[in-house]
Amino acid sequence: MKLAKDQIARQFSRAATTYDTAAQLQNEMASVLIDAIPEHSQGTLVDLGCGTGWPLKQLAKSGKFEMTAIDIAPGMIEMARQKAPQMNFICCDLESTPLPDAFANVIFSNAAIQWCDTAKAIGEIARIAKPNANLLLSTFGPATFVEIQNAWKEIGDSSDRIHQFENPKTIEHLLEDLNFEAITIKRENRQLIYHSVDDLLRGIRNLGATNASSNRSAGLLGKERYRQFRAVFENRLTQFNQLELTFDCIFVFARTA
Repeated sequence: MKLAKDQIARQFSRAATTYDTAAQLQNEMASVLIDAIPEHSQGTLVDLGCGTGWPLKQLAKSGKFEMTAIDIAPGMIEMARQKAPQMNFICCDLESTPLPDAFANVIFSNAAIQWCDTAKAIGEIARIAKPNANLLLSTFGPATFVEIQNAWKEIGDSSDRIHQFENPKTIEHLLEDLNFEAITIKRENRQLIYHSVDDLLRGIRNLGATNASSNRSAGLLGKERYRQFRAVFENRLTQFNQLELTFDCIFVFARTA
């Protein structure tokens, strides 16, 4: 899938001021990664896709790492710098960073590589990792937003409305091809609950999590088509008194040779 990187940078910069209020799940995922960092780890840590910096603030508490944080969105970097002003920040695409080869002892990436070309992102991780470096990564799998996918199908719309999330098997194979070891992948579905259609759609916008494919449907959606789409969720809300939105959470742990 080809990604519109300018669009990604814009949508996450716009979401920077609202992201923290909507990012409970992402923070929970970051906590899983932080807790999995081996106790003996120290040296240089790189956060690829640092967002607004909540994980950086937690990581800094250990005092064990010299940290560099990277994000493609200037707005996210600005928010992260307020939380962790002592960090080295670089605004760039994590697929191609200015970091030297064999730079990091720990590579941390929370809910970020789904906005990348997966092969390029994993390749860059391999390039900047030192020997025996630890990788701790989370992302979202193809069952993410399944309720939205099904709503579009229900009204007969087969357009490219939803971002295409990577199958975790693809990530595993890429890591194997680059000689990563001790690869462990965990997968679990988590649901966020909303009590109105507007809250659900606003929650997605506040996270910046709109479709970033460069071949996404262009032009206006159309009032009637959008009315039909909303009606699907309004009917579900009437039936169940709440709306669920699924996130297919993928956790990846590995080590370089």
